[in-house]
Amino acid sequence: MGQDRSDCTSRRFASLAIVPRSSASRLPAGPALTLGALLLGAVAVSACSSSSSSGSGQDGGQSQNGGAGTGGSSGTGTGGSAAASGGGGATSSGGTASSSGGTSSNGGTSSNGGTSSNGGTSSNGGTSGSGGASSGGASSGGTANGDSGTADGCSGARPDATNTGVPAGTSLTVVNQDVTVTADGTTIDAEDIHGFLVIQASHVTVKRTMVRGGVATQNGDGIRVDSGTDILIEDTEVALAHPSAYLDGVGGQNFTVRRANIHGGVDGMKLGSNSTVECSYIHDMTSFDSDPNQGGGPTHNDAIQILSGTDIHVLGNALVAAMDQNSAIQVTQDFGTVTALTIDSNYADGGGCTFNFSHKGGSSLTGVTVTNNRFGRNSFYDCPILKSTQTTLTQSGNVWDDDGTPVPVQTHD
Repeated sequence: MGQDRSDCTSRRFASLAIVPRSSASRLPAGPALTLGALLLGAVAVSACSSSSSSGSGQDGGQSQNGGAGTGGSSGTGTGGSAAASGGGGATSSGGTASSSGGTSSNGGTSSNGGTSSNGGTSSNGGTSGSGGASSGGASSGGTANGDSGTADGCSGARPDATNTGVPAGTSLTVVNQDVTVTADGTTIDAEDIHGFLVIQASHVTVKRTMVRGGVATQNGDGIRVDSGTDILIEDTEVALAHPSAYLDGVGGQNFTVRRANIHGGVDGMKLGSNSTVECSYIHDMTSFDSDPNQGGGPTHNDAIQILSGTDIHVLGNALVAAMDQNSAIQVTQDFGTVTALTIDSNYADGGGCTFNFSHKGGSSLTGVTVTNNRFGRNSFYDCPILKSTQTTLTQSGNVWDDDGTPVPVQTHD
């Protein structure tokens, strides 16, 4: 389904022959900091065990049969607010793990200019897991906007590197290992995590934090929500220091992501049920010529990919793919039905088609609302919205960003 260009088979767009990434365990081997133990006043460092995913990391299911051609720029802006570690690296009495001295890496460089900045010095203290209810109070359903159709946490300006991610001037405590959250009520605030962040608890808040990921040996995410509800991730940057065909930026379900700056992964985000992403800047995905998840073919990059789920909200974001990447938003049903999906008030650009909706995996795709979005003109096929013949969209107010005229919707398999 999707674009059928027989003369265009060498580009990075997906086809129905693509096999989705396995939903097998995703975490690379390495030490892990278990925040459940931190809350009890002890730091537990253990081997990072494998955990099963619920759909994140799969790169299949895109519906475009793409074509050859020169790629376009993936948008402007650099990664944002990485921090150097502070001197000393002592562990605070509150149980915060910091580095043992040493400067943080300059990592986080993504393709097409998504380099994270190196400014700022980390603090020597700060508690990373002090319990308590998550601030911001994201609902267990992941909805941050109620029924208004607009994102409550947005500044009004289009998201970019200046108004997403870690706020300027924030001092970050460096954590030189993977972090796994197992205690309900954990708050992670103002940390620079040189490893993967995995959440396996409820009522968790992650704020003003940089996550750089580690070296992947299997499918994974910079931030992975394995389990739990009422999870809020805000004012956070995911800047993958070691881009890999195995790595996406953020994946999971039952969370709200707000004012995040996400770059460097194959996909920016993979969203499951009861999830909201709002006021965020997703850009500069990293492409690879060979992806083991695509049978050795090139990666199929999306700012956001949805493979199954219900009650999903994509609100007020800037979603930028390169012209030779797959899409800003790709929706299929490879792992289950997709319904109650709302996509409203975003800026989006790039890809073969910028928004790509396919009933692939089911007999039809319904319950999708696409409203008030603005589109750039850098899609390869001059195609802001593509839907398959068995996809029904409720759509209005979708316009070209440069002149405000309505965008066309292509319909074909």
